[in-house]
Amino acid sequence: MRELPDPFVLAVLMLDAVLLLFFYERLMAALQASVACYRSSYGTREFLGNNYLCASVRQTFVLLIPFYAITLVVTDVSHVGFGWTMALLVLLVLFRLLCCRVLGWLTARETAFQSLERVNEAVCVLAMAASLPVFLLGWLAPSVPHMLLWILLSTIALIAALVYVWRGSKIILSTQFSIFYWVLYLCALEFLPICVVVNILINGN
Repeated sequence: MRELPDPFVLAVLMLDAVLLLFFYERLMAALQASVACYRSSYGTREFLGNNYLCASVRQTFVLLIPFYAITLVVTDVSHVGFGWTMALLVLLVLFRLLCCRVLGWLTARETAFQSLERVNEAVCVLAMAASLPVFLLGWLAPSVPHMLLWILLSTIALIAALVYVWRGSKIILSTQFSIFYWVLYLCALEFLPICVVVNILINGN
């Protein structure tokens, strides 16, 4: 077993866990909505049309970020420590949120970009939840090769990314945007910032 995180990190995680338990019904609703997004376009539409589910997904998404951050640290994906990992993840989320709001305003398609934002959160909820067993594996069994942990996390992230691209394409193309615009958006404002953050986490600069 690896050493426990320092007291501050442990306190943050314990508080986060308490909040998740306190909002247990919201957590379950968010997981169900996330699974629905993975399963079908119909499930995605049902989720987008339910304000309670959307609010539950956003709340759960925010509360899972610290656990995803510690997962990246424990599995040695991140070499910048828990605090910086958290900060980078939050900055990435805020950057993406700003992009969606600005593009929605500029193109007069606020509803489409809001839906895109919600689908991204729903997809991430299940991906982050699925990463928790990898965290436990890396913490309880430090002899497990880091490469195996990285492969597991990468597979989870890749599946989430593919689902998001597929569901997002349905939303964007339904608003008469071209496939070229969608690909340009993904490369410039989705995957490029993620690559930058991953590079900083892995290389520490």
